[in-house]
Amino acid sequence: MKRLPLLVLALGILVAACGDDDSTFTTPTASSTTGGTETTSTTAPPTSTTTEPPPTSTEPTTPTSTTSTSTTTTTTTTTTTTAPETVYLVDTTDFFPDPFPGSGGAHGSGCVTPGFDALPNGVWFGFAEGVGGGSIAFDLACFYTGPAACTAQIDDGFVTDPADCLDFWVRNNVATTFAVPLAPGARVWYVDMTSGDVSSPAEIPLADWPTPDSFQDCPGGHCSVWLYVNGGRVTGIVEQYLP
Repeated sequence: MKRLPLLVLALGILVAACGDDDSTFTTPTASSTTGGTETTSTTAPPTSTTTEPPPTSTEPTTPTSTTSTSTTTTTTTTTTTTAPETVYLVDTTDFFPDPFPGSGGAHGSGCVTPGFDALPNGVWFGFAEGVGGGSIAFDLACFYTGPAACTAQIDDGFVTDPADCLDFWVRNNVATTFAVPLAPGARVWYVDMTSGDVSSPAEIPLADWPTPDSFQDCPGGHCSVWLYVNGGRVTGIVEQYLP
């Protein structure tokens, strides 16, 4: 029994020695002695449990491409432009027509060609060989003045020296006569020998032409006239004075 104090003293020294140590130990195990039975209590660290949502399986969706085709209708309008038809009217301020483009230097619309089946629209010089039955028998010729007249005279063998040329020249080397219809409202001017001015013809009704008052002997091979043709018919007749 006397050994107990020594044991207690030894234990006290041991406890004191351990208390001086600066190290701290954490022991996850707590031991207790109850009635000589040792019970060990072990506390497991908390377990963190994460519940993942069940995977969702999504089938890939095939994109649907819809193309809308627009139909365009184009309407093409064809426009035909028709040049206005030239109307040939008598100029009562100057009864002698100028040369027209393409006339070859002759006054008016030009001269006869073998290709004429009918007298085209235009202003034509020639000779009124006959009138009646609603038409005029017309011998188409060419009327030149100035340099063109001199050239024509040389070409026709009338002169060889330009100094000998006349002021005008009538060429009638094609024996072609046209029967040209007369328009009901055709107007006529004749060379009035009583007026003293052969360059200013006087108008007369178509029904009164030819007239014996004219300087011209019409109709006939020397009845020189200008025909104004529109729509294939004679709408104007102007006698032309020739010395």
